[in-house]
Amino acid sequence: MEEEQDKTRPEPLPHDLISEILTRLPVKSLTRFRSVSTRWNSTILHPSFSKSHFHRSATAAAGASTTLLLTFINRFNSERTIFSVTIPFNQTKSLPDPTRILTIPGFKHPFVSQPLNGLICFNLGSMCVCNPSTRKFVKLPWTQPEFNAQSPACTRHRTNAFGFDPVSNAHKVLDTWITCHESEIITEHRVFTIGSGSNTWRRISGGTSYLTFNESICISGQIYFRAFRSLIASESPVLAAFDVHREEFRFFEMGDEAVFYSEESVLMEHDGCLTIVDHQGEDNVLLMWILVDEDNGKWVKKRVEIPAMCSEINDRRRYRFAGTTVSGEMIFAEKSLVNPFFVLLYDIKKNEVKKVEICGLTDFDFKFGHVLMNVTSVNEHNT
Repeated sequence: MEEEQDKTRPEPLPHDLISEILTRLPVKSLTRFRSVSTRWNSTILHPSFSKSHFHRSATAAAGASTTLLLTFINRFNSERTIFSVTIPFNQTKSLPDPTRILTIPGFKHPFVSQPLNGLICFNLGSMCVCNPSTRKFVKLPWTQPEFNAQSPACTRHRTNAFGFDPVSNAHKVLDTWITCHESEIITEHRVFTIGSGSNTWRRISGGTSYLTFNESICISGQIYFRAFRSLIASESPVLAAFDVHREEFRFFEMGDEAVFYSEESVLMEHDGCLTIVDHQGEDNVLLMWILVDEDNGKWVKKRVEIPAMCSEINDRRRYRFAGTTVSGEMIFAEKSLVNPFFVLLYDIKKNEVKKVEICGLTDFDFKFGHVLMNVTSVNEHNT
């Protein structure tokens, strides 16, 4: 009898096949399935599984729905709120149930990073790293400058950047304290590696001093930002690149000064290259400077004519460039929280724009005095 039962009992699935099936599931399901067994839990938490799950999510994103993260700041108390909204494929309205990821208590530092492999970083006084899919976040230790300047004319400035190292599959936070002392710039760089098991910042020695713009973007393991290397007013800014794996800085000269001095020019990724975009000059025109050859510092200037049907992008009193989608579309969004609230998704390659209404935001308990900080798209990540 027992032998007959053994013959009818199905063979257990190979664990490799189970792991492959799990990579196709959404994060919410994976969170539940961690309790199935110790082996399932360790599989789902393993870095290699997280990497496979993220890349599958990124591949599936083409032709699927778009998930946007919108960060608003209350201009009266500096409180920031991050929402997640979903736009179904080929639709002009988002789903009517935005998710409030978290509310950050008032703090004057505006830094909220681009999503990198499903994680975002923001400044809560101390730096924090958050997974919007699971709404979990970790708070990093506080940092402070070691340089002790006695002069009352001394000023201090703190900048942050978030990067991903594809070599070690690790997220890192770059924290920089900048002290302007008389005619000198003193910079102190520290790096924190997420998930390394160490809860301490590492000081990077030998970094070049600079005064950075309030910006950063990570592309293929390089964090880019513009900076001044001295306090001399006539000096042109340079492009800085921080190698997330080697933890080293490089600097590039920038040719056309007109766009690089513009406060409205922004950094973005275009065809895998760092690109500086200026859309505040001529109407119906985007000017793009693309860094096509880092080794030789070669830039290519591209002029994009925006079709008349897309001219709403030029309404600078209403819309601002707010970020890019995973597929490379430029996001232009309403500057303030209004009802209805729209974003414009501009496809540079197709030279087409899609106007999307973001539904449900004004159903929450805040409306007036909230200004948009940024909009980015994100793929799910299970860690």
